[in-house]
Amino acid sequence: MSEALGRTRPLMVGFLLFIIFQIPVGVATNLETIFLGRFLEGAFGSAPLAIVAGTLVDIFDTIPRGVATMAYMAGIFAGPAMGNIVGEYTVQNPALGWRWTAWFTMIIAAVGFVPAVFTVPETHNPTLLRRRAARQRLETKNWALHSKMEEEPIQLKSLAVKYGLKPIRMVIHEPILFIMTLYVSLVYGILYLTFVAYPFSFEVVRRIEPGPASLPFLAIFIGVVLGAAGMAWEMRAIFAPKLAKAKIPIPEQRLPVTIVGSFILPIGLFWFAWTSSASINPWPQIVSGVFIGTGIVLIFFSTIIYLVDVYLFDANSALAVNSLFRSAVSAAFPLFGAIMYERLGVPWATSIVAFACVALIPAPILFYIYGKRIRSWSKYAYYFG
Repeated sequence: MSEALGRTRPLMVGFLLFIIFQIPVGVATNLETIFLGRFLEGAFGSAPLAIVAGTLVDIFDTIPRGVATMAYMAGIFAGPAMGNIVGEYTVQNPALGWRWTAWFTMIIAAVGFVPAVFTVPETHNPTLLRRRAARQRLETKNWALHSKMEEEPIQLKSLAVKYGLKPIRMVIHEPILFIMTLYVSLVYGILYLTFVAYPFSFEVVRRIEPGPASLPFLAIFIGVVLGAAGMAWEMRAIFAPKLAKAKIPIPEQRLPVTIVGSFILPIGLFWFAWTSSASINPWPQIVSGVFIGTGIVLIFFSTIIYLVDVYLFDANSALAVNSLFRSAVSAAFPLFGAIMYERLGVPWATSIVAFACVALIPAPILFYIYGKRIRSWSKYAYYFG
């Protein structure tokens, strides 16, 4: 939609509705209301996940865009890690209770929304040209003035067909988008699987009190910070000189970071799995979270930046379907994860996920080698011979 209506309008509408739908959750008296409220929060709260990448393409050149994307994504991953700790202590506090998880979310979002309304500019060039043409028509009374975007009237049906189905068509026909979306969905799902794995391991297996049992999430947070810092260094020290030499951005040069992360993440998962026994000191298992957080961040960040570089002007559509799939997976993982951990235990439940990560290690390696050739076949990929 942002490719037809501009960036700010769908972004701000989604942001506002995300805030509003915290209210039914905060006042809910039954599970149905909570489920509906959470569903609507997720639906409208996904707007920034899909739109901000396009905004960064509009604003920044290659190197600054990578750094800006990394900083933005760091917040996406640091939030869930810290949110578990804050949420656990909020729920355990008799003066607050679970309803305040919604109220805190609403307050924090509102604090960000109000200044954003007045400070975030429109960055979508076709939308800016359309607005400029509208102003010039009024100023000059020349009603023939128009932008190219206005040659196609905005109709709900055309929007649904062109922009609603476009992401689906892309993920079906684009092997890069399909496979890397599958990979990112798994990695993103693992982050949310920790919401089950950590409480089960530290509260049920090790019998630690709920509040302190949430503190190992700090290790994941540290991993997120280290991964983000590592990527920032890589962009400046390694990627930037390559870009200066090649003169054009080569998407495959983003993938060495993905490859490194693809090895770090399963190492962290196996480490977490096989140090989970109550007879083993908890510190080795806690430290594994640093590797899990770092691996998740390296894979996720570099893949998102890679997809932006590959699809560039269609990046919003690519990331929209990517966001849809990974959000669906992240919602499903905690549901089946609880059953999986109860039946298999921490070692084997975590190892299954780690083996899935190992199975996908070849994906970034193959795209690093053959990605340019695959892009040359693509209808949507930005290809420069």
